[in-house]
Amino acid sequence: MITETKDIFYLVLAFCVLWFTIFVCWLLYYFIAIMRDARGMVRDVREKISRIEEVAHLVKDKIEKSLSIFVVLADGFKYILQFLGERGRFNGRKTRKRKSEETRDEAREEHEEHLTEK
Repeated sequence: MITETKDIFYLVLAFCVLWFTIFVCWLLYYFIAIMRDARGMVRDVREKISRIEEVAHLVKDKIEKSLSIFVVLADGFKYILQFLGERGRFNGRKTRKRKSEETRDEAREEHEEHLTEK
């Protein structure tokens, strides 16, 4: 059976190849497991990014709708101001003072005249 040193060499070589093959299979198994986990993580990240994109589009749409409503409100407010301006309320005319304001202004003028006389 084992008659020469060459036979022992081949026996040891076969044993080493067997252990090397087992090591490569073990290494390949863990590499595949790591890649599977990485694929799962990438899938989760893609899902979260798509959710973020959906939220961003939703916010963008809501802002655009709000701005379009704001433009309509601004145009309406502008129209109201023009209408009131045509009626003479906002075109620079002085409005009539109330009696309390008139009496306060008269009292102030009298007080100032009294101070200047002294």
